[in-house]
Amino acid sequence: MEENRNDPLGQSHAPYPAYQPYTPGGGYYRSEAPVSENERRAIKRNYRTAFTEAIIHNIGSVVLANVIFVIMMLFGYEFRVNEDNTQIVDIPYAIAGSLPSILFCLGIFLYDKSSGRKKLSEYFRTEDITAGRVFAFFGMVMLFYSVSVILQQVVISGCFSAGFSPIKEEYLSEEELSVPYLVWDIIMTAILAPIGEELMFRGVILRRLSTVSQRFAIFASAAIFGLMHGNLLQMILGFCVGLVFGYAAVKTGSLLLPIAGHIFINFFAVSCSILTFLTDDETANTYWLCVLGVFFVIGIVTLVILLARHSIELPRSTEYHRKRTFPIMVSCVSFWVLLAVYIIDIVSKFGPVTEKLME
Repeated sequence: MEENRNDPLGQSHAPYPAYQPYTPGGGYYRSEAPVSENERRAIKRNYRTAFTEAIIHNIGSVVLANVIFVIMMLFGYEFRVNEDNTQIVDIPYAIAGSLPSILFCLGIFLYDKSSGRKKLSEYFRTEDITAGRVFAFFGMVMLFYSVSVILQQVVISGCFSAGFSPIKEEYLSEEELSVPYLVWDIIMTAILAPIGEELMFRGVILRRLSTVSQRFAIFASAAIFGLMHGNLLQMILGFCVGLVFGYAAVKTGSLLLPIAGHIFINFFAVSCSILTFLTDDETANTYWLCVLGVFFVIGIVTLVILLARHSIELPRSTEYHRKRTFPIMVSCVSFWVLLAVYIIDIVSKFGPVTEKLME
């Protein structure tokens, strides 16, 4: 039988490659093909590397952030709280809290890229990015973002009914809004964080998992991306938009659309803070609701058009893929360690319902 060039393992079940572009995983596979022991070990090694890199990102970011906080305190920095005993987030606090994650994302991406001997240009291909795909992508980003907000409200209501909040009151830090802080917030939240996180979660996690199955990679990388955010509400948002980012990365073989979409939604969040600074909370909330409504309408129209044109098609998934995804993934110790780290982080954010949260 002729070897399928889209098969990362090859029909002859050649040794599993350590790294592949996005294209493998969507071609034809013999559904009856068994998993050889050598193949299983190679796939498991690939999964283990991906999950270990995610663990290093999570734990390393926390450790580095605390080290920076200690150094800041040694040089006279004082943590400030408002009258509700809520942390005031100024520029030094924001840098210490956000920069470590970005640095670890960038470091892990560069290490993974060099280990796979890939050129940087391979991550930013443009030949499969058309105007139609750009419009469709942003329409779906708007839809999944607005749907995630609806799901967040459902979860909040359910948690409040059960007597707890999905986020501790102390975690809802107050921002010391000023022009310098907003400029830094734009640079950090709307530019650097999206670039770093897409390099990590689509450029490393998705790319590694897609060498086995693109469909599996889209959903698994979105789940890891959502869990990484460390609280239940952002987990929902991260998973929903992560599906769109992963799908776009697989379809175009490029990180350009995921990065652009990530910057887009993060800048929208920052724009709410800017409007709060320029006007007041009520005006900012009205703006947020109006834009969210526009997102939903545009997203629904985009979805209808794409469905009418049969333009949405998930990568192929056969018995071949299923034998090589979940059964092998759950046999990795690193998977369970990563899951435990994320769950502990999320559960630690749970808190009691207070009058402030009910407002």
